Amino acid sequence: MFGLEWLRVRTDARGLLEHARGGLPLLEEGYTTDDNARALLYLALLPPGARDPALVRTYLAFLLYMQRQDGRFRNGLSPEGRFEDEGEAEDPTGRAILALAAASLGLDPDLRETARFALERALGVAERLCAPRAQAYALLGLLALREEPFRELAHLLGRRLRQAFAQAEASWPFPGPLTYANHRPLEALWAYARAFGDGEALGLVRRAQGLLDRVYFSGEGAPFFDPVGNAFMSPGEAKPLFDQQPIEAKAAVSFYLRVGERPKAELAFLWFHGRNRLGVPLVDAFGPMDGLTPEGPNRNRGAEALLSYLLAWQALVQGPFPREEAP
Repeated sequence: MFGLEWLRVRTDARGLLEHARGGLPLLEEGYTTDDNARALLYLALLPPGARDPALVRTYLAFLLYMQRQDGRFRNGLSPEGRFEDEGEAEDPTGRAILALAAASLGLDPDLRETARFALERALGVAERLCAPRAQAYALLGLLALREEPFRELAHLLGRRLRQAFAQAEASWPFPGPLTYANHRPLEALWAYARAFGDGEALGLVRRAQGLLDRVYFSGEGAPFFDPVGNAFMSPGEAKPLFDQQPIEAKAAVSFYLRVGERPKAELAFLWFHGRNRLGVPLVDAFGPMDGLTPEGPNRNRGAEALLSYLLAWQALVQGPFPREEAP
């Protein structure tokens, strides 16, 4: 399976390396919780016979190593095994919770137990998450675990996310500037609303979706996915056209599948394969590239780009995670 081969090349005994060029990992760049959590999520959602057990154990062990006693997850690890932060950023903890939730449902029994242990240790810090994207990652993971205390915590995070969207201005119905993975909070709020029967939250998602649809798609006759560039976009500012990131396509694929708009999800995926602003493919035999610059593809091939592509493809084939739970 091509995804596993790409992962094997970029993984050593510690974990998935953060950066690569020409299909070869850059050993001096180290590792992140963000990337290893994405990799574990991807493997946990594959059918059991399609996984690589050694990779599963490597990525799960990495998350265990990066977790502090208080439940937070550090993000950066140097090539020498030195922690590069103490978990100040919230997104890595949210991503780890999402991956551990999938692992606690989909892996072999012994690994499920290990993933559940790390997940339960993270519940206290999950309750204190403030960043919308961190809340979104954690919320999607918790919604997959339908027993208590996970469901109660999902309800809490969903209400907080709903409040953030409710406080947004009507002229800019999104909590803050458009930065990265902007469809992810919308997806999480939609999943929460469907799980708990919250009609107000569904309305807030549709209101914010109107903004993202206008910003993220271009071309009247032949529309194409055209995400916000890496300079980001605040209300009243012009949309930055470059450098477009793979994480945007992945987040959009999952959201549009979640809300039943598959044609838009397919357009977002085709961004990787040349249906983009420059008409150039961003994937070849060495894997996905890091983004779209004014001069063409960014030839670096980081783990984020790789997992964004694999998770987007997986969502198109298998559907988004978690499966929708009707109220």
